[in-house]
Amino acid sequence: MQTGHTARLLTGMLLTLVGLNGSNALAQCTYPTPVTTDTCADAAAYNAQTGGVALLVMVDGQVVCEDYRPGGGATVPQEIWSGTKSFSSIMAAAAIDDGIISSWDELLVDTIPEWVDDPRKSQVSLAQLLSLTSGIEADNDPNYADSILAPALYDPGTFWEYGSVPYQIFGEFLRRKNDPTWVDPVDYLQDRILTPIGASYDNWNRGDDDMPLLAWGSQWVAPEWIKYGELIRNGGYWPGTGEQIVEQELLDEAFHRSAVKDDYGRTWWLPLPGTTALPCDTAMAIGLGTQYLYVIRSLKMVVVRQTDDFWDGLNFDNTVLIDRLLEPVEPQDDCPPGNAGGLLVSRDGNDLSFDWNPVNHDITGNTDLIQGYELYSAQNADFSDGLPLSVTAGPRSVTVVPGEAIGGSDLTFYQVRALDVCGNPGSMD
Repeated sequence: MQTGHTARLLTGMLLTLVGLNGSNALAQCTYPTPVTTDTCADAAAYNAQTGGVALLVMVDGQVVCEDYRPGGGATVPQEIWSGTKSFSSIMAAAAIDDGIISSWDELLVDTIPEWVDDPRKSQVSLAQLLSLTSGIEADNDPNYADSILAPALYDPGTFWEYGSVPYQIFGEFLRRKNDPTWVDPVDYLQDRILTPIGASYDNWNRGDDDMPLLAWGSQWVAPEWIKYGELIRNGGYWPGTGEQIVEQELLDEAFHRSAVKDDYGRTWWLPLPGTTALPCDTAMAIGLGTQYLYVIRSLKMVVVRQTDDFWDGLNFDNTVLIDRLLEPVEPQDDCPPGNAGGLLVSRDGNDLSFDWNPVNHDITGNTDLIQGYELYSAQNADFSDGLPLSVTAGPRSVTVVPGEAIGGSDLTFYQVRALDVCGNPGSMD
């Protein structure tokens, strides 16, 4: 047995379970100072030229660029329209963290029994609902009670459609889950998320059932909306109080691309894979009239852009604004994620279940966005014969390998490494 390795005997198979040890001193990470006085002025001018009345930029928690034009201001609220959608993902993550919802994979039919006889709707998961891949007709604006009556036109997970219905369904789902403590989902958002970070919205539109519209309709001033972006940038951690408001691994599921729409996560827009117009780990909440909240973890940057009329911004290009803000142009994250440790295994029949400590940061300690993990197996402790065993999509640090308990020799070694959304692999020692 190798010194420092943890070994466990499982029915004749000795599994040596190792974490990964990285060499931070050898890592080359590029974190440029992204905003200067000149780039701020350039971005502010572009924002104004395209109808923007507010531009607010924070880097590492500090305001580095702020510009308001007629119709806007630090105390002037703006309708953020579909930027409202992003709040559903953090409510979902918080409810999972609180044990109110079992997981992102929970089927809604367990809470909405009216769906039990529908072969499609009975198979819809929370993840599919908020990634807009539930197959349920989305293009309508019903109240909560009517939303669950919308027909399923496609099998879950096979078709993406943008619209309000899934968010109203989520409102009804969360209302039932939280009843009687938080019948109003926005009350849950306020108590669980906004109050702990000292953030407040100006107004929230409601439907004819007096329940909050979750697909659109909240109004925010820029300095308050950006607090929410800071919470997302910090992976659910709030530096002001030292509190982990939402477990990062649960929150980061919101940035997992769906199989049928690779520039949309669970309520957040994402850059298309392989493009360089935006930093590869950008996440965006976007509303009609080009209301934007950008979160870019590798640059420690959050940006709010607002207009005062949803017809404004017709010539706005979201990549140009960020391009003008950044110096140098188009920096891309090249920093590897941290190392996965605490690798453990359990056996269920012929299957092996692997679990490890989730990776939440890159090797510099900056909050990272994990795309998935690679699990390797080998017969030699030096991994000279190591082969990929499985790939886990998304930030979840667990996977099951069917039949692995009888697939190897008496002595099998395993390692795991993280991959971030920019394609940077963690160390594999």
